Amino acid sequence: MNSINRTLDILSYVTSCTSPVTPQVISTALDIPLSTVYRLLTILINWEFITYAKQYGTYTIGAQSIKTQEKYYHHSLLMNASRSSLQSLAKKTQETAAIITSNLSETICVDMIESEQALRCSFIIGRGNTLIKGASAKTLLAFRDEQYQELVFEIYTKQLQQPKNIQQLKQNLMQIRQQGFGTSISEIDEGVFGVAAPIFKGQEVLAVVSVMAPEFRATHRLNELISDTCQTAHDITKLINLE
Repeated sequence: MNSINRTLDILSYVTSCTSPVTPQVISTALDIPLSTVYRLLTILINWEFITYAKQYGTYTIGAQSIKTQEKYYHHSLLMNASRSSLQSLAKKTQETAAIITSNLSETICVDMIESEQALRCSFIIGRGNTLIKGASAKTLLAFRDEQYQELVFEIYTKQLQQPKNIQQLKQNLMQIRQQGFGTSISEIDEGVFGVAAPIFKGQEVLAVVSVMAPEFRATHRLNELISDTCQTAHDITKLINLE
């Protein structure tokens, strides 16, 4: 992995952590040499993407983060096109609906409408999750090119561990790409069913629409949830490509 990807990987990791982290923790989590972590942290600190935390020897997100959120929600093509459709999907299914995108190391929930019915779900706006488990993550990954996927496999080497795990994941991704959507049960949260379908700008996948529901509520209406999610992704894609 080149230094640019490592720098962004560190930034993404620190941003996703709920509390400040030490360089040693970063080094272990990302499998980057400690000396390299210190060098790249210096660059990120100089640009104020990362800053010193109040606890000695730890780091957290910097002032640059203050600039970004409002601009993203106000100006991004994805958010402009998706909100109304997401609201309609949540109302129709009566389940939690979300827009989820990703970087090379994690998914990022950028919008969510929660169901009035109970659901224990790890997805929170702005929080990251693994990129190799769950309907949303694997659907995002399935529609990326091979080079992108190989970079992700490299980042997740420790978690995948054996070649057979990578092969199984590749088979899952191929199936998702062929059918046009992904599903999962209990891969992120125990007892939760998820379905995700891709949103495109031209040939490039921008994000996925995802619906999440307790397995016991979803089992008798799987086709309905899949169909509604795919239709919403199609509607948002159409809006985006008219812009």
